[in-house]
Amino acid sequence: LLTTFFLTVIFDLTIAIEIGMVLAVLLFMRRMSLVTNVGIITRELQDEEEISDPNAINKKSVPQSVEVFEINGPFFFGAASTFKDAARVIEEPPKVRIIRMRNVPAIDATGIHILREFYHDSIKQGTKLILSGVHTQPLFAMTQAGLLDLFGEENIFGNIDDALDRAREIIGLPKLGRPKDFTPTVKRETKV
Repeated sequence: LLTTFFLTVIFDLTIAIEIGMVLAVLLFMRRMSLVTNVGIITRELQDEEEISDPNAINKKSVPQSVEVFEINGPFFFGAASTFKDAARVIEEPPKVRIIRMRNVPAIDATGIHILREFYHDSIKQGTKLILSGVHTQPLFAMTQAGLLDLFGEENIFGNIDDALDRAREIIGLPKLGRPKDFTPTVKRETKV
């Protein structure tokens, strides 16, 4: 704001507004990349907030050959490099990888591209990919981009319990079903 003001005084209002808009876009992208974090949470200790969360991964039975990634925040291009870096940490590929998106309210074309690349890389490694906690906007964007067909509708879920059951089915273990205290993760599940 101050930059725009000083540019208006020194130069022209048109130039000041253009530069102000460019700076606003850059600041927005930076903040979005800082807000979004990605990590492998399967074997990670959870913080105190997770203790009261009925959908916390530490309260779920995750099979040995299943790995759970969680994306927190909008999955824009600023977060795409974070996702790639987290994916590179993997030493031995699991049989099934669940990408948990319960805290992803929005996704853009770069996020979709990264998911597509990650899908193809996982297939090359012999890993089946499942999406969990997919909200309405990301689901719509993925459908428009053809990701729903690529992943298969049977591998996209609104909650972690159903995704873990699908993972168990893939590796040949019996399903556990939803717990008695099941809490929907995404809004579109509350109608079920």
